[in-house]
Amino acid sequence: MLVTEKEDESVTNRQNISAEQIALELQVEELSRSLERLEESRNQYAFLYDFAPVGYFTFDLGGEIRAVNPTGERLLNVDRELLIGQNFSSFIAGEDRHIFAKFIDKVFIGQQKETCRLRLSQQEPQQLFVRIEALVTESGLECLAILLDITEKQRAVKALSESEDNLAKAQAMTHVGSWSFDPVSEEVKASAELLHIMHLRPEEATQEDFASVVHPEDHDNVIEHLRQGIEHGKSYEIEHRLKFNDDSLRWVHSIVEPAFNSAGKVVKVYGTTQDITSRKEAEVELSNKTNELQAIFDSIGDGISVYDHDGSIQHHNLISPQLFPLETLPSKSCRDIFHPESPNLSQICPVERALKGERVDTSLVVEREGEKSFYLDVTATPIKDALGERNRALVFFRDVTQKRLQELHLIQTEKMSSIGVLATGIAHEINNPLTSVAGFAEALQRRFREAPDLIEDTRLEDFPNYLEVIVRESYRCKGIIDHLLSFGRKSDGLPVKVDVNLALVEILELLKYQPSDHAIEVVSTLKPDLPRVLGDPSGLRQVFMNLLVNAYQSFDEPGRVEVSTQLADDAMIAISIRDAGRGMAPNILERIWEPFFTTKEVGKGVGLGLALTYNTVKRYGGEILLESRVGAGSKFTVLLPIG
Repeated sequence: MLVTEKEDESVTNRQNISAEQIALELQVEELSRSLERLEESRNQYAFLYDFAPVGYFTFDLGGEIRAVNPTGERLLNVDRELLIGQNFSSFIAGEDRHIFAKFIDKVFIGQQKETCRLRLSQQEPQQLFVRIEALVTESGLECLAILLDITEKQRAVKALSESEDNLAKAQAMTHVGSWSFDPVSEEVKASAELLHIMHLRPEEATQEDFASVVHPEDHDNVIEHLRQGIEHGKSYEIEHRLKFNDDSLRWVHSIVEPAFNSAGKVVKVYGTTQDITSRKEAEVELSNKTNELQAIFDSIGDGISVYDHDGSIQHHNLISPQLFPLETLPSKSCRDIFHPESPNLSQICPVERALKGERVDTSLVVEREGEKSFYLDVTATPIKDALGERNRALVFFRDVTQKRLQELHLIQTEKMSSIGVLATGIAHEINNPLTSVAGFAEALQRRFREAPDLIEDTRLEDFPNYLEVIVRESYRCKGIIDHLLSFGRKSDGLPVKVDVNLALVEILELLKYQPSDHAIEVVSTLKPDLPRVLGDPSGLRQVFMNLLVNAYQSFDEPGRVEVSTQLADDAMIAISIRDAGRGMAPNILERIWEPFFTTKEVGKGVGLGLALTYNTVKRYGGEILLESRVGAGSKFTVLLPIG
């Protein structure tokens, strides 16, 4: 069957139309799918736009708002319909509006993304801070902007800044600087106050610069502590000196703490350094004052103890342990000295009374087995604290043993003086009756001599012998009394020429009748025709009496005393009194001439005899020499100038 050209063309056209239709349908289908995807993307964009946590704004060239999302609406706290067409600068705090104006101009001129920070003008208790990032659209007529609420961050930054300022002020006020050190990079970060303490500039905050300021004598110790802290991860504290270019010195105290990573390795070291120069100077001054006060404290001749508020020893000087070796040990109670028998006698204990605020003056007799008793005057004074609630007690112990013994000696001296006066008076009264007795006895003797017939009377044959005994003994008594009166006679103090032999004889005569527990043999060798000396007879008799009595009392058993006189040279007469008694030790010889010094017990000596003897001999221009050894006796030699 033959087909015409027209038919063929028609068939071909139909085929072409069908293919185009199919292609068109495919395009429509693809476009439909693209529209769906676009709608889906638009919906997603709208969702992100509406619910984004940041504010989206569209601004024109003048800063007017063209579009805003809900978050932007909430940031400005104004309905979206009211925001459109308003200039964004009206929502900015007045002092920041010029910042926004410059920002918008820069965005449109630069055609690049720009950023700025602003404060909004909302009336809230706390101001709102935002960060704006903006970029111009392709049209160049609008810009898209993102607003991010940075209020909390700004507050944190402000708080951090204030904290840093306060820290800097606190460091400046307390002279404490802070620093950190990275052991790996050797980077040092230091606060301004630390640089001030170290006399360094900010650009000098290096390990080398810090090390150069450390005193050369302390340098190795400081570096070693830092090395140990880094290697072993230990915290430490250290005090050391700084030395500057002008040779001035400062003291610092550092506290160092290491910081560790998860592996336990030290990754950084943090420290604080405080200027303690003032404290060190105060410590030195306080130490000097303490040493000075302690020296004064220890130099006081009295015992001093300080008791705390519980009545226990706090500290004492050097004398207290000498008086109370065991009772003044640290923490010992006041009862160990003042009331050992009873734990609580606050009414009589001077320490407990002082702790109550009372000043106490009292006396104390200390008796220890095997030791001599001694006497103390005790003064307890309260030491009040600032609040007056926890008093302490300051106690002085003054050893008055010598004073008490001297008082007893003086009392004994007064007694002896009174007895001497009484004896002299009695001697005067006895002397007259003895004279009468002797006189009448002599008269009876004359009667017997004149009347011999009386003797023939056997009743009277013993009378002459009786009368002779009465006369002899009366005159012997009268001689003793005359010597006693001569010894006790007051002197007018004027020097006269004195026969020392006669004075010695008178004293020896008196001492014959001196009662003694031992028989003392006295041997006298007096050189005759000695020149006389110039002096006071009464004073010289007292000198010889003192020396002889001292010799008599040196014996514990019968002994011998030798008395001699002779010419020492052409100008001096020597009187020697030697005994074979106990003798004296060197320490006794050093003090033998001191007033009131005596080795005798109370009642047997007052310690004045040898002192008065020494002064009397010196007053007459003489010398007195002493030789003595323990167990070998003593020899006193008095040298007196010839008158």
